[in-house]
Amino acid sequence: MRDALAAVAGEGGANAVPLTREETLEMLALSEVVIRKAGYARQSMVRVARDAGASWAQIGAALGTTKQAAWEAHNRRPEA
Repeated sequence: MRDALAAVAGEGGANAVPLTREETLEMLALSEVVIRKAGYARQSMVRVARDAGASWAQIGAALGTTKQAAWEAHNRRPEA
C-alpha cells in the first residue's frame, strides 16, 4: 500500500511503477470506505462528547471549526 501511494505521489525515483487502471480504481474504492468509516466515527465521537457534557463551542474547537458549523454538521439525531 505504501509503495502504491508513493507511486501516486510521484515518489520512488526512476524505479517507480505507475498504478494500473484497476489498481487506481481499487485505491479509489478503498479511500471511499476509509472516508465513510472515519465520518461515522467522527459523528459517534461528537455524540459521546455531547453526552459527556461538552459544549458545541468545545466540539467546534476540537474539530477546528466554529460551534455553529459543528452544530450544523453534527446535530442530526436519528428520529425514533
